[in-house]
Amino acid sequence: MFYLTQQERMVVLALAFVLFFGAMTKYAFQKYPHIKDLVNFADSDFAYEKIDVNTATAEELEAIPYIGKMTAKNIIDFREKNGAFTSIEQLKNVKGIRDKNYAIFSKYIFVKEFKRFVDGSRKGI
Repeated sequence: MFYLTQQERMVVLALAFVLFFGAMTKYAFQKYPHIKDLVNFADSDFAYEKIDVNTATAEELEAIPYIGKMTAKNIIDFREKNGAFTSIEQLKNVKGIRDKNYAIFSKYIFVKEFKRFVDGSRKGI
């Protein structure tokens, strides 16, 4: 038989706890699938308010997942240079926005619809 020091016993106990907790979590997810909705709340549509990309400030854009300072600055620079976005798909043309990131944060932004008048002016609906 071998003997463990107190520190080794604490490590074994911690590992046993992690294994037990993992097994119970897996069992809970299998038995009660709706729990995943609670766990994934931070990635859900309810965690963040939708923001109009044409009126958003840099700080508002940075609050959206996967949009940092540089991306927010690039969005605003693109908007100032090219005018208001007419669709959120135009964000793919902004420097630094990849398809993977766009797929994640596109659900947190929107573009307000504009009505084009005969004289060429636009007004938000």
